[in-house]
Amino acid sequence: MYSRKYDFRLEFFLTAFVMILFFQGCSLKQTLEIDKTAAGTVTFELTLASYFTEVAEQLSELMPMDSESSNNKNGFFDLGKITKDFEDDKNVVLQSLESPSGEILKGRLSFNNVTNVFNGDISSEGEGIFRFSQIGDVYTLSLELSYTTIGRLLLSNPSMNSPLMENFGPLANKGLTDNDYLDMMQFVLGDESRTGIEESFLLLDVNVDGKVVSHKGGVKLDQNTVRFKIPLLRILILDEPQSYLVSFTE
Repeated sequence: MYSRKYDFRLEFFLTAFVMILFFQGCSLKQTLEIDKTAAGTVTFELTLASYFTEVAEQLSELMPMDSESSNNKNGFFDLGKITKDFEDDKNVVLQSLESPSGEILKGRLSFNNVTNVFNGDISSEGEGIFRFSQIGDVYTLSLELSYTTIGRLLLSNPSMNSPLMENFGPLANKGLTDNDYLDMMQFVLGDESRTGIEESFLLLDVNVDGKVVSHKGGVKLDQNTVRFKIPLLRILILDEPQSYLVSFTE
């Protein structure tokens, strides 16, 4: 079963990178600013974990690089390809993108409606990961992580719905315990990965254009900011749906 360890390491790195970037896990610091119209911006800084370094170097050597984007490639991050992916997404606008080192990616994007960010145009088929609602003068932003919302995420983003995601993503981990998953990753990525995953979090600051009146799953930093710190392992296993929200008024 584990005779192809090297291939498994490369395949898992690809999947882990996609999950870190789109599910906001591991060492991603992110600030989301939102107003009462559901429009806003996201500023992010992604730093690859140290135990990915060796695999990233091997993968960079093996992955073909087209001439159009090769001049914009720094370490593992292909800025040209990432920029092109955002250009093809009509729901977000990439305002800035940089990679000051091979392990760090920084950027800023804007959106007109948070419910379409990473959800595609699926409003007629059901709710996605991000939800926004209004009751009277109270506006609520929620983040819903479940097998259902992630399934819709993959459906509306075909480039993510690859065999790698099917085999290693959260939907493939149904029935696994935390220890089962950590044992598997320790074998695939080495001893440091176990502690790394256990200590990895989504760190998301939500700044609202108004005054926070209630929140769930986070810590209120000031009258218009709530910080959410979500363990990466809970996203990877998803044995129970994860729900977070912040409500605010003008």
